[in-house]
Amino acid sequence: MNSQGEWGPVWAVRRVIFQQYFKLSGRATRTEYWWFLIAYIGVALTMGVVVGLLSRAFQFPAEPVALVLSCVMALGCLPALLALWVRRCRDLGRLNVEAIVSFFLVFSASIFSPLASGGVFFEIPALFEKMFDGLFLIGTIYSLYVGLWPGKQS
Repeated sequence: MNSQGEWGPVWAVRRVIFQQYFKLSGRATRTEYWWFLIAYIGVALTMGVVVGLLSRAFQFPAEPVALVLSCVMALGCLPALLALWVRRCRDLGRLNVEAIVSFFLVFSASIFSPLASGGVFFEIPALFEKMFDGLFLIGTIYSLYVGLWPGKQS
């Protein structure tokens, strides 16, 4: 940790979005990973609250709008999220190919699970809904491993 104030959500967003948006080389610390995810989730939750308040004021269904906006946000941040994930996996000693494949599996599970659950956009059989939920749970557990496990020291 640097004593020049390189810490916190503003630092992480500036570093991940503006300095290393497409950069797959190097490493990402747990601090960088978690501060960026906290900022990302904070923006997503704020966006959800705003959509909810607007839906009450203007009488429109909030869930489809919130899902579309969250998917647009996720796709807009896709290169930054991928680069952060690859750098974090490299810090754990993983190969780039493994990191990229695992990222797209976790990312697709996090996108398809909410879309498939509840039949907001399309109906799917209950078996597939359970399968998507299971994949989402596995992806969440693996994401916690990537975020919590200490990096290699070299």
